[in-house]
Amino acid sequence: MPIILFLVSLGGFLLAIGYFAFTTVFGGRLLAKCRVPGEAVFDLDPGMSPVEIAAQIGPSRAHSRQTFRVELEREGSWLWTRDVLPGESRGLFDDAVSVERFRVDHAGRYRVKGIPAGGTDGSSSAVAAIHVYARSPKPKASVYVLAGVMLAGGFVSLLVVLA
Repeated sequence: MPIILFLVSLGGFLLAIGYFAFTTVFGGRLLAKCRVPGEAVFDLDPGMSPVEIAAQIGPSRAHSRQTFRVELEREGSWLWTRDVLPGESRGLFDDAVSVERFRVDHAGRYRVKGIPAGGTDGSSSAVAAIHVYARSPKPKASVYVLAGVMLAGGFVSLLVVLA
């Protein structure tokens, strides 16, 4: 019985680590990138969904709490604009700010623009680049909950059995 409980705990630990690595390291293919200020043009079709646009953070500076604007266009038609605050990084081991995740409805040529707020030249900015990823899976909380239950339940049960 203790061996089974140990394997359940170990399985929960490996599931959490493996899923985290899959969604952050191996998830998504880099389609385009541009510096801020700047723009990038790329082609998308519905088979490339979901698409994630992220702002990659450069070296942080105490005075660089500057907001940046990211704009997306499809074949000249404006789709959306998002303001990004550099302090909103999306993870413990990731210095990116997730700007938008969306599904591609219509194939076409897209353009993403990175614009510093206030019309500055971007030299004092904390955002270094805008990256566009295709087939970028969104992590599912249910997998992390399952891994946590397996890890905690197996560990606590193992302690009770061995006590």
